[in-house]
Amino acid sequence: MPTIEIYYADICGLCHQAMAFFRSRRLSFVAHEVHWDGEKFVDTPTSRDMHRRCGPVDFVPQIFVNGRHIPGWRKLEPMIASGEFDRLLATPPPHARSI
Repeated sequence: MPTIEIYYADICGLCHQAMAFFRSRRLSFVAHEVHWDGEKFVDTPTSRDMHRRCGPVDFVPQIFVNGRHIPGWRKLEPMIASGEFDRLLATPPPHARSI
């Protein structure tokens, strides 16, 4: 089963679009909510974790599929159209690959 995580803000329409897409495909995912104060992400353990994993990002969604970072819906959308997303779903996470 693929592993999908998304960092999202409730006010982000593209975040909701990404999560709706995952739901429409019946894909399980873990959603990590971060809060935007109008200028920056509020400092919380979740936002610190997002920055640790993604770097100094200033937008959401930040998506991870089987360990691969996809920075935003605008990067994910063409991956869906090209079939790359489906190939990524079929690729085991790095820690699950046999050597």
